[in-house]
Amino acid sequence: MPIEFTQYLRPDGRRTMVDIDRSPEIEALADKIVAAGGRFECEHLTTDHASFTVAYLGDDLAIEVCKNGPEVPAAVDRLVRKAAKKLNIPVTTGETE
Repeated sequence: MPIEFTQYLRPDGRRTMVDIDRSPEIEALADKIVAAGGRFECEHLTTDHASFTVAYLGDDLAIEVCKNGPEVPAAVDRLVRKAAKKLNIPVTTGETE
């Protein structure tokens, strides 16, 4: 199941929902993060970068910023792994920092 992000649009922060397909492992971790109360958010910055966050209990639990384009999938994977680690959800493979 794809990871659902709330995307904040310029110039006024209007919200829309977008899905990002990732590997089954990453999507399963994302499901556990959502079940624990996490929320995935993203926005396209004026610098042509993309910002991805996991919001949790009113704060940003994890954040990744990258150039908008081919770097996005790896940034989403890092975001999910960081958030899972902070929530003590076991991460089986891949980098965690």
